[in-house]
Amino acid sequence: MKLSKLTLIAAALVPAALLSSCGPKQLTDKDILTLIYNQAGGEQWSDSSKEGWLTEENIADWHNVKVNDEGRVTSLKLYGCKGVIPAEIGGLTELETLYISMDNSEDDGDPINPLPSSIGKLEKLTDLSLNVKVPCEVPPLDKMPDLTELFLRFDGAPYPAEIASRNLEDLSLNGFVGAIPAWVYEMAWLKELSINPDKLESGIAPEIGNLTSLERLNVDFSQFIGSVDVPDSDLPTEAIFDNLKNLKYLFLRGASTSGTLPPSIGDMPELKTMILCNLGLTGELPAELGNLPKIETLEIYRNELTGEIPAELFNATTLKQVWFQHNHLSGPLPKEVGNLVNLESLDLSYNELSGPIPAELGKCTKLGKGVFNDFSHNQFDAEIPAAVQALENFSKITF
Repeated sequence: MKLSKLTLIAAALVPAALLSSCGPKQLTDKDILTLIYNQAGGEQWSDSSKEGWLTEENIADWHNVKVNDEGRVTSLKLYGCKGVIPAEIGGLTELETLYISMDNSEDDGDPINPLPSSIGKLEKLTDLSLNVKVPCEVPPLDKMPDLTELFLRFDGAPYPAEIASRNLEDLSLNGFVGAIPAWVYEMAWLKELSINPDKLESGIAPEIGNLTSLERLNVDFSQFIGSVDVPDSDLPTEAIFDNLKNLKYLFLRGASTSGTLPPSIGDMPELKTMILCNLGLTGELPAELGNLPKIETLEIYRNELTGEIPAELFNATTLKQVWFQHNHLSGPLPKEVGNLVNLESLDLSYNELSGPIPAELGKCTKLGKGVFNDFSHNQFDAEIPAAVQALENFSKITF
């Protein structure tokens, strides 16, 4: 019996339909989490980190996993991972929060590129933290328009070329090499910026002044003061102190070789902590420092400052910690230091200060409670006033 042409065509289509129905399985979020556990050293995670994982219970009960009403994963935090994060993580398309901390080590023979580029497909992320201690490429960030918080640690890697979001409020870049990328200075909504590079080139650009919403600024070039190759650049002090009026916390270390402190430094109404270390700063301490209404910690040390300590500085009675060590300050210690009734730590060592220790220092009854209380390596008179010797923590003060 002959088969019609229509019958033959239909018969040919059946295998194709069967192949289509038997194609690759669509992975569920639970399948993807299981792959992550198996490939990222889940057995070695801490007991708390792997609590509930791979059980038959709802994945919402797996530690550091959160889901929405549809059971899709919206938050995932992975700590102590070893091995690789599988490319399938890109299938967790409802993720809004993702933290990954890899403990890979080249000495252990671990993979040096443990993060897949498919992380860049997670377009709904608002909070991303990636911590990698081996050479690794940064996943693409050019399809994440809603990021508001971004923490990256990639030791020895170049900075990300570009990111999609301009809505960042909290940005932390650690371990990178090269110049701070221009896109950092375009983040108009940034409230917190932290940069701790492996090698910094070109220092901080004057465009830092564009970030007028900043409340915390931390650029820390090194943990080892004095042992680093500081970039040959000028610190843009005017851009910082003229524009960043919302700062509450300012920490700059090893980011420049020159710069001076402008009078506008005193017009920082919210500033509580200012630490300026190993920046090559020259000139004198501005008297306007005494105008800071909320300042508690003032550290300007290991610079090249000259001149006398202005008496007006001690109008800032909120001060608890003052460190001016390792400069070239000269002249007397003003008697107005006695105004600092909240002072717990005072380090003036390694300067060229001279004259008597003022008896008014005895009014600083909390002095010695904090670390580093040192007047040594100056030319102060040897006699210590009785009022100072009567301080409760006098034995903790070095003269």
